[in-house]
Amino acid sequence: MKHWVALTIALYLLCVSVVVIPLFMTLNKELDTLRIFYYTIAPVLVVAQGVLLLVPVGIARERPVRRRGIVVSAVVVAIPMSILSFGFVYSVALMIWGESSLDKYIDSMLGWTALVVFWLVWGAVFMKSYADRNRLSFTSRLTRWLLRGSILELLVAIPSHIISRHRRECCAPDITLLGIAVGLAVALMSFGPGVFFLFAQRIRNKKGKPPVKAAEPET
Repeated sequence: MKHWVALTIALYLLCVSVVVIPLFMTLNKELDTLRIFYYTIAPVLVVAQGVLLLVPVGIARERPVRRRGIVVSAVVVAIPMSILSFGFVYSVALMIWGESSLDKYIDSMLGWTALVVFWLVWGAVFMKSYADRNRLSFTSRLTRWLLRGSILELLVAIPSHIISRHRRECCAPDITLLGIAVGLAVALMSFGPGVFFLFAQRIRNKKGKPPVKAAEPET
């Protein structure tokens, strides 16, 4: 099973690279933003993708998923959602006020505080979504949140990037380009559990086992 988890994560990283590398090469000739993405954001997203598979792995193995695994999933998956939320707010503010008014806040205590607040809020939301004690429902809710959040973030990051380029602002196009890349990467992340279940189901079919069903977790 570990091999299929590794394969799912590897496929995720490959798909992200196929999508974001041409994006950066087209819109950022110096590729500095691409390096920032792979050195800082991509490792976080890969870890989040791996953690997002914790519950599906337990289901595939027909083993109880302890509450610790649920908490870890909620806390870690809240990180990409907090990045999306921060990117959404920044992109909207950028369209309204421009880079000159926001530049001092992007890497300030206020910016980091906002990111932490988003992380705490989303962690609480994800934990609350486990109230019905259904493991499959928990994972599907996380992936739905990720997909919806990424789409919403892309809907503001793309026009914000276009507006910033027309304003000929210095750093804003790079930041909004990162926002677009993160939105695409998180959207791809939401399909990770589904891909893993396809792999797991194929193994079960070869062994003549019945389809995977959710069971009550161990608390």
